[in-house]
Amino acid sequence: FCGMQTVRSGLGSAAHGSAARGRADVCALHAKPHISVKRCVTVQAQQQQVSTPDQIPPGCSRYTVKLSRPMGLILEQTNGIIKVAEIKPEGSAEASGKITVGDQLIATTGVTYAKEEEYGEVVVKGGMTIVRMLVQGETMRIVSSAICSHPGHIAATLEFQKCE
Repeated sequence: FCGMQTVRSGLGSAAHGSAARGRADVCALHAKPHISVKRCVTVQAQQQQVSTPDQIPPGCSRYTVKLSRPMGLILEQTNGIIKVAEIKPEGSAEASGKITVGDQLIATTGVTYAKEEEYGEVVVKGGMTIVRMLVQGETMRIVSSAICSHPGHIAATLEFQKCE
């Protein structure tokens, strides 16, 4: 498990019997995480954009953390904005000492694979690439899939924004 949870009103999923509380373990929602690469930022795309989510608004600051499992992080999506709703004790989010409730998630890394080959019953993935994905405009399902796509030995990099 990714060790991260989402909080969404009207989740409608009974993952781990938690639909009544509006909470679900992010990684339990997907058997095979998939990443939407439309928001993965490349240098060329950044050069073409005049206004990007990468621009820091006045009165705000940004920071980056690397989180391994269990993350102990509960996120909430409201009106398309993903924020930290809660930090669980003993997770890597708490251990980082940087994340606070209310911080907005701006981007995350995700893992993609260039190829898959089947050898009988075994699927072998190759050509692993770690990509940066802006979360603005993405669903919680896509964002959590990207975060949870990291193999256990690779920490996810999350970028947050804190505003006064």
